Amino acid sequence: MVTLVILVIALLAAMISFVVMGIRHLGRARVLARHSHEQGMRFSREDPFNIPKRYRDFALISCGHSPRACNVSHGRIDLWNVRAFDFRYEVGHGTRRMTCHYSAIIIDTRIDLPDVLMWNDADAEHAPLGVREGDGRVDCWCFTGSCALADVLKNAADSLAPEGLSMQVRGPMLMLTLPAIHRRQWDYTLTRPGG
Repeated sequence: MVTLVILVIALLAAMISFVVMGIRHLGRARVLARHSHEQGMRFSREDPFNIPKRYRDFALISCGHSPRACNVSHGRIDLWNVRAFDFRYEVGHGTRRMTCHYSAIIIDTRIDLPDVLMWNDADAEHAPLGVREGDGRVDCWCFTGSCALADVLKNAADSLAPEGLSMQVRGPMLMLTLPAIHRRQWDYTLTRPGG
């Protein structure tokens, strides 16, 4: 009988936490939708572009497994096509998984640029292996690819460096990413958020 009571309490606590998470997600989606509208852009809670497949050549998109994009704003800013979205992927398998959350912007500059990947030290634990042993460093970024473009991007993005901004250029596409404030680690053996 005591086990049944504990199980019911655990289920109620889980249901409440999922409701709270859903309300937070809806609140963020509403704020982003309003901001998109103010910028003259379109907004979708779901991913209308299949971002994990379309942009799989970007380091962040190809990290981990189970990638998912949501809260997608898209449209034009000045001459550039822009897509901004929330992105998450999982690392780990079995009973120990960690979900990594990012906010990302992809800008089509329509200028063929040399490739460069710059990963911020603030997010070093999730840096792709290729950039960890890359071509060099520019302030708080380790990078691989064009040294000249890395220096230009560093100067342009210096103010966001403390926030953990990472950048990648592939051809005409520029991707800017910021790690979300929280990372939720899920321990399936305990069925509760941890660490």
